[in-house]
Amino acid sequence: MAETVPDAWVGREAHLRYVDADAPRSLDCTITEVNDRGICVDTGGETSFFPWSSVVRLDLGHSRPAPGLRRR
Repeated sequence: MAETVPDAWVGREAHLRYVDADAPRSLDCTITEVNDRGICVDTGGETSFFPWSSVVRLDLGHSRPAPGLRRR
């Protein structure tokens, strides 16, 4: 059986948009783990966990943030 997205994206580069203290933010990362509680990502300097409730959008590949979004 094929893995489903985002499980199939583990190990791939991604662009994560999330909400932190009600402010939208964005970062380029590598997906390291996905489960029913959220997603773990590596930014090259640190590993972070984001609960699904804070994730707004997850895209494969790195990209520039939309206007108004700040990179972490």
